[in-house]
Amino acid sequence: MKVLPWLISVLLLACCINLYLRKAEKEVVTVTKVRTEVRVDTLLIPSPLIAFRTFVPETIRIGDTVVQREQVVYQDSLYKAWVSGYRPRLDKLEIYPRTITHTVTNDVYHPVKKKRWGVGLHAGYGLPIGWYIGVGVSYNFIVF
Repeated sequence: MKVLPWLISVLLLACCINLYLRKAEKEVVTVTKVRTEVRVDTLLIPSPLIAFRTFVPETIRIGDTVVQREQVVYQDSLYKAWVSGYRPRLDKLEIYPRTITHTVTNDVYHPVKKKRWGVGLHAGYGLPIGWYIGVGVSYNFIVF
């Protein structure tokens, strides 16, 4: 009869050691978030500069007068505009460039597995010896 409690204790200890050694690997959770932002700017160029002027071989008749047709190119790093006719002039140029920004974030989470095993101080009351204080190993069946 005195062997049975020791046998149960050894079996429980072996089961607990087996569970501890077979612990699962940490699970990795990756959350990908994509945020797209579209921004439209207004770019106003009040008096653009002429890049070059050419004379087109065609002629234009204005009443009794025959004039030669011109083509003017206005150019900058942001735009290029062609205007043709008699004494062509570009008064104003508005450009609406669209800026699209994609922000991709990957958040990686390693969920922490709550520990079931612990070593700590124990205090209690035992039947054969009465009150005791000691160090012991514990296994938590319910973790919250």
